[in-house]
Amino acid sequence: MNHKMPLLVLTLIALAGCATSTRLVNYTVERFPPKDVSYTEDVYSQAQPLKTDKSYYVIGSVSIEGFASNGVSPTTLTRQAQDQARRKGADAIINAATQVIRYWGGDALLRFKGDLIVYAPSAASAV
Repeated sequence: MNHKMPLLVLTLIALAGCATSTRLVNYTVERFPPKDVSYTEDVYSQAQPLKTDKSYYVIGSVSIEGFASNGVSPTTLTRQAQDQARRKGADAIINAATQVIRYWGGDALLRFKGDLIVYAPSAASAV
């Protein structure tokens, strides 16, 4: 039975690194090809204007949460949201916000939310 203990410990360590919950909501049935892994998703907060004059479509939303005691930080949540957006083919995340809910005893739940967008094709590229 002692030889199973290291396996249990390794499993618990691996799960601690993945201690987030992700929720994706699609607003359209249209699917977009995933972005290349080298593509960096721009993230714009609710108070930050979108730095483009292109029109865009909101294709869905992403929500990711996890506890600080599991090593989750606003940075890790943002990176995971960018990864989800890249997989969905989104060009950027807008209306992004991270909420921190503190619990008695010192732990905190961190929750990232944002809307996934794709830029509309320009009139020149449609010709």
